[in-house]
Amino acid sequence: MKLKYLSGILLLMVTLFATSCDEDDDYSIRAGEIISEITTGSATVTAVSAEVQGTVKDLNLVSSASYEVGAYYSTNADPTTSGTKKSGTADKSGNVTTSLSGLTTGTTYYYATYVTLQNKVTYFGDVKSFVATNAVVTTNDATDVTFSKATFSANITGTEGLGTIETGVKLALSANGVTSGINRELTTVGGLLPGTTYYYAAYAKVGEGYVYGETKKLTTATQAMEYVDLGLSVMWASSNIGADTESDAGTLFGYGDQTAMLTSNKLEDYLSTDIAGTTEDIIFNLNLDGDSPMKSQMPTKAQIAELVNNTTQTWETVEGVQGMRFTANNGNSIFLPAAGYREGETAVADAAGYYWSGTAYSVNNDYSNTLTFDSSSAKTGFSRRSLGLSLRSVRAYAVVNPDSGKLVFGDLESNGRLRIEIYNEYGATNGNSPIDPTSIKFSKNMVVTFALTGITDNLKSGAAGSYVAGLEYSDPTWGVSYWSELNMGKYEAMVNGDGTYTVWMEVTAQANGAVVFCIDIKDLWADIADTSKVGVEVSSIKLDADVEQAVNQSIVSFNNKDGNGTDGRIEIYNEYSTSGAAAQGYYNNSLLFNGLMLVDFTIGGITGNLASGASGSYKTELSYAAASWDPSYWGGANYGSATVTGDGTYQVYTYLKGDCAGAVVWTVELYDLWKDLVDASKVNVTINKVITPGKK
Repeated sequence: MKLKYLSGILLLMVTLFATSCDEDDDYSIRAGEIISEITTGSATVTAVSAEVQGTVKDLNLVSSASYEVGAYYSTNADPTTSGTKKSGTADKSGNVTTSLSGLTTGTTYYYATYVTLQNKVTYFGDVKSFVATNAVVTTNDATDVTFSKATFSANITGTEGLGTIETGVKLALSANGVTSGINRELTTVGGLLPGTTYYYAAYAKVGEGYVYGETKKLTTATQAMEYVDLGLSVMWASSNIGADTESDAGTLFGYGDQTAMLTSNKLEDYLSTDIAGTTEDIIFNLNLDGDSPMKSQMPTKAQIAELVNNTTQTWETVEGVQGMRFTANNGNSIFLPAAGYREGETAVADAAGYYWSGTAYSVNNDYSNTLTFDSSSAKTGFSRRSLGLSLRSVRAYAVVNPDSGKLVFGDLESNGRLRIEIYNEYGATNGNSPIDPTSIKFSKNMVVTFALTGITDNLKSGAAGSYVAGLEYSDPTWGVSYWSELNMGKYEAMVNGDGTYTVWMEVTAQANGAVVFCIDIKDLWADIADTSKVGVEVSSIKLDADVEQAVNQSIVSFNNKDGNGTDGRIEIYNEYSTSGAAAQGYYNNSLLFNGLMLVDFTIGGITGNLASGASGSYKTELSYAAASWDPSYWGGANYGSATVTGDGTYQVYTYLKGDCAGAVVWTVELYDLWKDLVDASKVNVTINKVITPGKK
């Protein structure tokens, strides 16, 4: 029996499974004042016994001496009128357990949970049935366990003659909770949570009677979630929680559900406050971040709005799954499958996507804010908190911001260099560090941005004016490190006065922590007239940063530079040439960086295509001008060029002082190559990648 409320008035269905009540009955025992719901649950059965479950809500409002709970059972279809009464026990949540014995194998029994108040009035739950059986279920070990899936199987015997048999597996997060866990088929089950221990038991079911195998457990693999840089305030995960590919729907969660198993339709079973990034946020509590110092979490409403407003949305089908692709100005994208939603235990597929934010809906707390999309549009929305929706995590960029007031700098090694000591186990920053050295964790790269003041107009007469800066770093193992030779390689910066600069490094193994972490600037300290005027700030340390820029390969071409008949040119973009005509202002909204630009390219069609007497060796340099023509570089430096000697892959780079936005001219010059080619039409080029560590 369920008691329903409408507009604040209790509608008590007293005629359903209730004994009679007189007008002079004690007010305190009326079910409408105490019991809001009574239900009959499932049964665990053997050949001669059963343990039946049920629930009675709101028993905590009265003392245990004022009520009795249990079950009535019978071989007749209505045990509430002619059945046998058996008392049971109730826990603090109103879960009722009743043990039945002396049953006859092969017989169908009907049962209903009851509650009697002060020995005067009895109410029943709905009637259910089971068959006493000597069937045997053996739970097999789960196989093919990943971070989101496992395959379950069982051996089941003795079910002959029982009619329709349902088989499956129960999953729970505790051994005691298996019989009340969620039902899944004996097959590969997806939507599991990473790094989570599950308890499970196979079953055979007749009516509401379950025969269980033994309870076993498994632990899913941990997952290091992959994130995509969309140029927004946070990175977005490449797949849903509980999914192992971008097109997999993953798990559907009620708002604030920490278990991924809650299927109740009652709002009171779900949270109603902001939870993003708190201990109530299931994503925050999952171990999705590997060695990153940043924590994954649910997106906020504002972050969802940012995603919608700053990307282009296209409806796509990926691996047979429909969904929305969100593509950012930097060319990166994420695909979100249209997984529909779940209401109670029923999945509803309606060709739309619904994703929780971690922000409660301020207008009506029955709802929380969402990302909602279909084939026509994407928008911020809101959904009832009891619905099961998808989850997509976000994570802050791995950025460490040092306390610049604790930096130590100067000619610390008496070699004329300006050393900026961020951390040195053997230096002055040990014990008073600008950073927590254990937070320096990365597996791909580390990008450090720093600013200098007091350099311009403060150099000695005859000073060089330009100085190479580079990183000196090692993790505590001394095995993951970079020691700059300060010769203006692709990891260094060219310092030529006050300004902001970027140095970086790449690794092929995991770095965990720091033992030495400094920036050296060759010869600079020796050339400063008044060192007391120098100021230093390290504004950010980016870990595993996205350093690549997207390139439109369709407008890249090989041609003759300026029509001079002499030099070859790889034109990445030129406002005054074919690429500009094809895509006017193409990079103006997507290219923003400071410092180094490196272009990695492959050229073919040179080998075997040179005229007799050709040199076969061609100096190659990068040319670039931002959309405003400043900063720019037109070659001539003593670093960053390459020598092209035939078909192959090459790199050219330069260091640009100041912030670069967009492009007006962006080319790779191959001096003297054009005149030496027999057939220029055979030459083909591919831009493999463009690296800008100072990417904004």
